[in-house]
Amino acid sequence: MGKKDFSIGDAVQFGWDTMKNNIAFFIIMIIILWVAAAVPSGLGSMSYRMSVGAAAIFGLVFGIISFVVGMFVNMAQIKVGLRFSKGETADFPDLYNEYQRFWDFLLGSILYALIVLGGLILLIVPGIYWAIKYYFYGYLIIDQGMGPMDAIKKSGELTKGVKWNLLVFWLALLGIYILGFLACCVGILFAIPVIIVAVAYVYRTLLVATEAQQAQPPAL
Repeated sequence: MGKKDFSIGDAVQFGWDTMKNNIAFFIIMIIILWVAAAVPSGLGSMSYRMSVGAAAIFGLVFGIISFVVGMFVNMAQIKVGLRFSKGETADFPDLYNEYQRFWDFLLGSILYALIVLGGLILLIVPGIYWAIKYYFYGYLIIDQGMGPMDAIKKSGELTKGVKWNLLVFWLALLGIYILGFLACCVGILFAIPVIIVAVAYVYRTLLVATEAQQAQPPAL
């Protein structure tokens, strides 16, 4: 059975090349997503002018709206990354056309958060381990149409044997984000697309490798 692995350099290079070749789309996409996320948060912050009771209700309503928008933003980023990871070209309808998977994505996100939180309570290290192990649940829900539990289980299969490499990968992406932030913040417009596509590239690589392993007959 062949070894399952991925190249961090190849993933980042693929993300960089994709960003350069589609820079106008990515800049517009990021601005749209930022505005979508900022509007409910901004409106919610206006509650300080109200009475205590009204402020609580107002803040709760826009807090829920902000949370829901955040879910859709995450789904949009995953969908766009998946399109490019397949060698396709993403378009603006990809920012909203996975709405029918919202409830599965929401439940999967809650389960993932509870698993990671439980691990963090258990002396932090298990939380980091499980965060890496089950990270690709959202990609499997959007890409494969899986339910939340199946997606979390499948993510564990995808990341088997490559968790250390994934940890280094996340650290590399963190470095890219920090460099983008230090470049007068404008660099984030370029760093975020690289990260979105690089993560989808790694997901696709691990999915193909896992399916290839599982298709091989057992050794005699």
